[in-house]
Amino acid sequence: MRIVVFFLLLAPVILFKAGQQQPAGGPPDVEVGEVSSSKFHTYETIEQTRQRLNSNKADTRSRESVYREEIRNRNSIENRSRDMAELERSVMGESYYRRPIDLFRYRVNLKNTGVKTVKAVVWDYQASDTDEFTDAVHRQFRCTAKMKPNQSHRFEAFSVLPPTRVITALGTKNFSERVILNRIEYTDGTSWQRAEWHEPEVISNHSNRGNCQQL
Repeated sequence: MRIVVFFLLLAPVILFKAGQQQPAGGPPDVEVGEVSSSKFHTYETIEQTRQRLNSNKADTRSRESVYREEIRNRNSIENRSRDMAELERSVMGESYYRRPIDLFRYRVNLKNTGVKTVKAVVWDYQASDTDEFTDAVHRQFRCTAKMKPNQSHRFEAFSVLPPTRVITALGTKNFSERVILNRIEYTDGTSWQRAEWHEPEVISNHSNRGNCQQL
């Protein structure tokens, strides 16, 4: 009798957990629309500690000895170079600590064709020299954005990696591109996942921009 009661109490828990994960098989209920990639020029912040002049907070010497040393070194080439560098940094401001880089933007339009609200999507941008995508280059991203049923959203992801192994001239494309959906997460805790896809063990350390993370 106790065994029967135990299984009756356990049944709702099993059913609840089963409902938390949708079957991996079957097509996704998110439709892929327009796919594009582009290149643009931007700046990246260089992590550098700014050194201020006349910072003697931790100096245990007397003021008189510090003053005498400053007088001796006032006309030295090293100090003049140091002062010019500090002046250059102060004039240029934050731009002094930023370096130009080439960044690539990946875009895809997605539409929620299901009945649940989507909260995150893992998608794989692929570029290939052929329409068969046998030699495709992959750029994978996880983006967060709420998509209600029948609602569309354009996702933008950024990477320092180009869409192909050979960087073409800006504005010219001689390759095919597409997006494959790997995983869809819903606000109710359920999810859909492509059967052949597995979450990467190591996440990319590329800096993220916006609501998309490169995997």
